[in-house]
Amino acid sequence: MSACLCDLVTPVDNRIEVLILQHPLEAQEAKNSVALLALGLARVRLEIGERFDAQALSEWLGAGAWLLYPQTPMPPTSPQAVENTKFRLLPEPSAEPCRAGSGAVTRLVALDATWRKSLKMLHLNPLLMALPRLALQDLPPPRYRAMRRARRADQLSTLEAVCTALAQLEQDAARYRPMLDGFERFIARWQARAAR
Repeated sequence: MSACLCDLVTPVDNRIEVLILQHPLEAQEAKNSVALLALGLARVRLEIGERFDAQALSEWLGAGAWLLYPQTPMPPTSPQAVENTKFRLLPEPSAEPCRAGSGAVTRLVALDATWRKSLKMLHLNPLLMALPRLALQDLPPPRYRAMRRARRADQLSTLEAVCTALAQLEQDAARYRPMLDGFERFIARWQARAAR
């Protein structure tokens, strides 16, 4: 009961579908934010693995899939790393579905793993490498640092990154605010348990 998330879940009717590919080690992590994200979003698919069957992955991706990932991933120690992890989202105000750059975004793909493991997942799954990429811009302050160590100030949890991307693409930050508020309560609850 102490780990129950039911009272933290806020259902959100996201317009853009979300596919989360979660590394198996993250699935076992009690502090992972994907559990809360998957329970809250109306249009979400969660698959756990490191290397995925190409045919199954192709079906999950469908048309209009964009990967939420930096254009040129660099080691966190690189001086260019922070700049290259800023995404440039270019939504069209009245677009349905939403657009980023030159193609309609119908599905947002997020890798839930450490940076190193997510890069390995990319290389093990050529279909992911071929996807157009979105990167975040105008990042909110990270909430997750109280629970997990981050090397840079712009590193967000998967829940924060997905909510930020969806809010920017759909141009509706208010829609995702309750989910982020639930995540803040999740963090506060975890901190209270850790302090005992």
